[in-house]
Amino acid sequence: MFLPALVALLLGIAVWLTLWVRGLLERRAFRRLMRRAKSLERQALQFLERQGFRCLQEQAERESFFLLNGRRVPFRVRVDYLLKRNGKRYIAEIKTGKQVENPENPSIRRQLLEYALLFAPCTVLFVDGEHEKVYEVSFPWLGSLPRTTGWIWIVCFSVGFLVGRWSRGW
Repeated sequence: MFLPALVALLLGIAVWLTLWVRGLLERRAFRRLMRRAKSLERQALQFLERQGFRCLQEQAERESFFLLNGRRVPFRVRVDYLLKRNGKRYIAEIKTGKQVENPENPSIRRQLLEYALLFAPCTVLFVDGEHEKVYEVSFPWLGSLPRTTGWIWIVCFSVGFLVGRWSRGW
């Protein structure tokens, strides 16, 4: 009677210890990944500065909202950098590691479109922080949108973006 209880206790301790060590290793790996990403982000900014861009703001935010069944739902969008060069304003989104994807990827394109809508009239720069590549992304039809209906496009895009993210499990 005593032996099965002891085996169960030891097995429980072994499982708990295994899960604890696994969590510890995952947290450590995540911190290392974040440090590397932050370092590459700083290097990407230095690269942009060498290209003549001046940083106006880091982690620039814009607030907006969308309507969900008539209820106003606020949200914030944050870009890595707000920049300026030759009198023109830019926003830069830095991607590093496995995040570096082609700007033609639908999820990246939607993210860049959201930035373009909320930070208009800024030009969007998609920066590959791993390889110091800069892609200038523009949506020419944005300039032709009447400003009075700009919020409608933001709401439609945001709802589409959220539905897309929700359908993929966030």
